[in-house]
Amino acid sequence: MSKVKILDGGTGAEIRRRGYEVPYHVDSIWSAQSLIDNPEVVEQIHYDYIHSGARYITINNYALTQPILSRAKIENRLIELTSLAIDLAISAKKRSNKDVKIIGSLPPLETSYMSDLVINEKDMLDNYRVIAGVLKNKVDIILCETMSSSIEANTAVKAGLETNLETWVSWTLQGSRSNTLPSGETIEQAFNKIKNLEPDAYLLNCCGANFITDGMKILKTLTDKPIGGYANSSKVVSTNNTNSVDKDPMNSQRANSTSINEWEYADEAYKWMENGATIIGGCCGTTPNHIKELNKKTQDFLT
Repeated sequence: MSKVKILDGGTGAEIRRRGYEVPYHVDSIWSAQSLIDNPEVVEQIHYDYIHSGARYITINNYALTQPILSRAKIENRLIELTSLAIDLAISAKKRSNKDVKIIGSLPPLETSYMSDLVINEKDMLDNYRVIAGVLKNKVDIILCETMSSSIEANTAVKAGLETNLETWVSWTLQGSRSNTLPSGETIEQAFNKIKNLEPDAYLLNCCGANFITDGMKILKTLTDKPIGGYANSSKVVSTNNTNSVDKDPMNSQRANSTSINEWEYADEAYKWMENGATIIGGCCGTTPNHIKELNKKTQDFLT
């Protein structure tokens, strides 16, 4: 089995779990609010993930996009807040005295999972280029994450690759359909539409842990490049096999999901590794304890 890169876990829910307010992500600036109100909490979360075994930490810039910041009329603070998110991750790395790689996110520009809200390709690329320009030369890797459609993923990856940084793509399978993006595209269809861009790794995230298990079986047949995933702390029953756009993937997933603890999560993630995953971590609902258990499972395979 190949050695495995351990990512960190969720940030937004972890901030809330520690007793700090995080507004609803659909109509607010969500976890970006913590950069304004409680930056020291964000830094401590990075540090705790490193202490739990993460060697790749993602800066808290998931909600730092032009459309999301415009909800609070602070889109003019994009560069300032993104730079702060970078500085907090660097500070946590220095304090830990660990060899940690820092990842910058190119997330959905609008509400996550909603493929019908993806803006036109030209404007999307312009926006992503601005974010990528702030990340360039300040992070080690760019992660185009929670991509709900091939158009969204392709555009983000283009902007990421233009920085000449290592660029990963990660699709979400949010909803109740295994092997299916919110757009209705299958993993294989999404892969075939992006493979010519040649991102450096292919991942799945923000879905049931068992969906990533199924997805690894598909990805390993499509590429020799690194594959992996980081799931929500849940398992989801697949109840819908249509290829239409899911208009409400969050509720589809919520209605068919069961929460799992960190030990169950680690057991499921071990199946990812058995199917070729070499990059693993956590997404919504995961905590430093989840990463600690992942680290135990992968001791023999860490880089």
